[in-house]
Amino acid sequence: MLAGVDPWDPVRPLLTNSDGSVISSGRAYLDLLTAQVTRPVRWDECMETMRRLGVTGVLELPPAGTLVGLVKRDLKGVATMALKSPHDLEKAAAFITDHSEVAA
Repeated sequence: MLAGVDPWDPVRPLLTNSDGSVISSGRAYLDLLTAQVTRPVRWDECMETMRRLGVTGVLELPPAGTLVGLVKRDLKGVATMALKSPHDLEKAAAFITDHSEVAA
């Protein structure tokens, strides 16, 4: 079924949770995502990549809370937000603007 999907390439750095690397091809990401179903998540490696990239903010989508908790412990000084309901969408948009390269 996925062979018929024609994914776009990401316009911002996209991390794979299989090894924390930055993926620049939509097809490569889809292939990794498909394989990821049976493999462990390597959030530790994702956080290390975020550290190297100089990430200033992490927004976690629902269900939210666990990953931003890990970021708070390991990536000191990085702002976090857990999007928990539609009521948080305006706050999330402002958070994205504050931590986007476009805003810099």
